[in-house]
Amino acid sequence: MDASTSQNKSYTDLNSTTILPANTPTPIGVVGLNVTGASGIIRVQFTGIAELRLPEPLAPDTVIVLAIGRGTDLTGTSVATAIYGTGNTVSPVQVVTINASDYNVPYPPSNELVYTLYLFCTIEATRIGMESFNAIAISD
Repeated sequence: MDASTSQNKSYTDLNSTTILPANTPTPIGVVGLNVTGASGIIRVQFTGIAELRLPEPLAPDTVIVLAIGRGTDLTGTSVATAIYGTGNTVSPVQVVTINASDYNVPYPPSNELVYTLYLFCTIEATRIGMESFNAIAISD
């Protein structure tokens, strides 16, 4: 049916100063998929990646989350969540990914499905790159 990519950065930028505020879900990618003419079951497949630099010394209880929502705000339907704990890691640079799907999606009256990728961290971090969100819609 359709495929879309939202890409903020395709590379690592260790000099980035873009801050991810603590405990604040932040949209890092939005895609729209045209499903005009879809029939039967609509399925959407996703991949996403984000890279952060955490402050040192690393807190072992830090949590990083990537979440996909249907729509453009946090009141939309949650589709998938990937949760990462830093645990005993020694690197302040963390790369997180998500692979997910949305199955039997209701046909949208506007013929367009919109999804948003959110990034969340329990501490303030720096967004240093590789922020990409991909989606593909398929129907029977």
